[in-house]
Amino acid sequence: MDQFMVLSLLFSSFVASLVIAFLKEEWYTLRTLVNISAAVYKLFVIAYLLLAVYQGRVFEISYPMVSFADFHLKIDPLGLLFVSLSSFLWLLTTFYAVGYLEGSPNRRRFFTFFNLAVTSTMGIALAGNLFTFFLFYELLTLSTYPLVVHRGTKKALSAGGVYLLYTFLGGSLFLICVVILYVLVGDGNFSVDGNTQLKAWAMANPHLASLLFYGLFFGMAVKAAVFPLHGWLTRAMVAPAPVSALLHAVAVVKAGAFGVARLVYDLYGAETVDALNLWQPLAYLAGFTIVFGSFMAVFQKELKKRLAYSTISHLSYILLGLLIPGPIATMGALLHLVNHGVMKITLFMCVGNYSETYGIHKVEEVKGIGKKMPLTTLAITIASLGLIGLPFTAGYITKEYLQKGAQIAGVEWAVYVLYASSLLSALYLLPIVFSAWFGRGEFKKERNTNLETNPLMLLPPLITGLLTVLIWLSTKTPINPILWTELIVKGYP
Repeated sequence: MDQFMVLSLLFSSFVASLVIAFLKEEWYTLRTLVNISAAVYKLFVIAYLLLAVYQGRVFEISYPMVSFADFHLKIDPLGLLFVSLSSFLWLLTTFYAVGYLEGSPNRRRFFTFFNLAVTSTMGIALAGNLFTFFLFYELLTLSTYPLVVHRGTKKALSAGGVYLLYTFLGGSLFLICVVILYVLVGDGNFSVDGNTQLKAWAMANPHLASLLFYGLFFGMAVKAAVFPLHGWLTRAMVAPAPVSALLHAVAVVKAGAFGVARLVYDLYGAETVDALNLWQPLAYLAGFTIVFGSFMAVFQKELKKRLAYSTISHLSYILLGLLIPGPIATMGALLHLVNHGVMKITLFMCVGNYSETYGIHKVEEVKGIGKKMPLTTLAITIASLGLIGLPFTAGYITKEYLQKGAQIAGVEWAVYVLYASSLLSALYLLPIVFSAWFGRGEFKKERNTNLETNPLMLLPPLITGLLTVLIWLSTKTPINPILWTELIVKGYP
């Protein structure tokens, strides 16, 4: 039974993908039913697994695949955190995408690869060793490419080419490092305190271990959009809004950050990373990326591009927290993995609503849209305040833990980096909010209905916008996300 539950969590969306691929384009209702059923089923499975892990049960599945490594799946608190985030936001994105693509061509193709991307993300979260992680990591690239180029325009195809160039170069480096690790160490299994065999080898071969660590980090850093490997992310904004939401909040970029978490804590181990001082140069790079992304966002006139640079900045919040020694910074990173996903998917959905309903694409065009679309604008306002890190929002919690973790570790410069980023975040987000509520403008399109937009496109950002506040409120109750992050870091020094 347990084995079936784990495998069904992984492959339910794969089955949905196969079914959708054989459905006729005009079978809208059946395709939607298959999409929603697969997404809802995942949530039931995750609820079962969460209860089982809370009770102390362990889930591991291995199948021989190659001579040096098995196809290895495992359920642990860190993987469940990522799976829970991905599955919940994917359900909301499914509803949003159904409404967004209503009447559009090639919906069958879109949802076929949409579900393949879900499968890849589940595999990344459930991977029990580096070999299995790599397989799904590269499958994610292949399954998201058709989503990026979905519109088929010259601009979309060009952006897709850039996306493949960056991700394949990063994947090639990743593959080389995976091969080297298995040749020299012989074991790439993930463990809470780090792989015992790898840790012993690293301490005996510090220089080679350092090179391997940095190689693995930069192989994953492409998807995490670390400077100067971020160029693909801003180009990929030509994709439809549901795809942008997935890229920035759930799938690709978070897979890179999640991979770094596995590398630091479950492969090398935090003690080894600290002992060899592997974290410090990368922490400086993450700090620079935070300020760089925030600074660049201030000058972007296109809404989606402004949010893209914001993502570049906030992803490195997660990396910085993972790299700084100590459990408090790690908790901040894991909280931001979730909180940023909730807040950023809200922003992209709201921007998508502006675009599809009133033809708004640039910051200057949002003037007065709050009067036309008050609920969408309320959601974007809450999410913006959360990304800035103001009190009573999810973003405040993560910045509080990141700052405390940096102070405890003696990394005072990181605190100033976070303050600077918050200030810059206010500079690129608040003008959108104030202009939307208090500006006056004319719109390219007008709706002949009292509804703001398609209800399927309105409800998801309202839910995630509300969650931005509810996550903060939940810290005052027994249903506390901080407790889950404490469970994850329990075995980490």
